[in-house]
This record gives sequence, structure tokens and C-alpha cells, in this order.
Amino acid sequence: MKCDAVIERIKARVAGIDASGPRKVLGVFQLNIEAADGVHELVVDLKGLKVYEGKESGADVVINMKDEDFIAVGTKAISVHDAVEQGKVKMTGDEALFQALVDAI
Repeated sequence: MKCDAVIERIKARVAGIDASGPRKVLGVFQLNIEAADGVHELVVDLKGLKVYEGKESGADVVINMKDEDFIAVGTKAISVHDAVEQGKVKMTGDEALFQALVDAI
């Protein structure tokens, strides 16, 4: 998948969070990334501070996007706000939590 480097940066960033320190975002995010070889599912659990491949049925927010849009957002070539407005990011679930995540990244 083209976005592997972005995923590794997310994993490193989550691993660097102090579990006992203050946190701006506490939620579980299901990322469904559409690539040429199919849909890749990634869970970013900011409650438990872990990132893993798979599906989380109890996710607070589900985010769907294409591989190239994920890369563009992850490298800040486009803001999340603009990507949402352009229909490149589709979100279901807790909108306030999604906004908190957007504000934090």
C-alpha cells in the first residue's frame, strides 16, 4: 500500500504519547483505506494507545478514504477540512470526536 509510510508515522506518534499525561483526544478510530489491492482496515485506538490492522466494531468514528487521499492528508498536502469538503474523506460516528482529532493533527 502506498500509504505505509504515513501509517508508520501514526504508529510512532501514538507510541510516543504519555499514557499518564493529558490527552486531547480519547477515542477509537476505524480507518478504511481503499487501495489498488482492496480496502485496508486500520484501527487507531487513542484510549488504549495502540494502532493495529483490523476492524473495531465499537469504533467511535469510522473514516473512509482512498490511499492517495490518506497520503495527501497525512503529509499535509491537503487539510482534513478541505478533504472532507471535497468528499475525499467520509466519516460516520461521533462528529465532535472527529473534529477533536482533526484539531489535534
